Amino acid sequence: MGMIKSFALVVVNLFGDLWLGMGRKPEFYDTHTNTKTRAGYVFFVAFAALLAIGAVTLLFLRMY
Repeated sequence: MGMIKSFALVVVNLFGDLWLGMGRKPEFYDTHTNTKTRAGYVFFVAFAALLAIGAVTLLFLRMY
């Protein structure tokens, strides 16, 4: 139950930060979202997809 509360708190915090935009200025995102090479971008997208698929698979296996 504590993990669910923590997750919900993180999601609400992220949503509030995105909605209100008070936490970060646009310059922060401009400098932190640069990809220097195409290989770096491909690696990031592949890793994010693998992480998402892994999380869904893990949750699915724990349910059934």
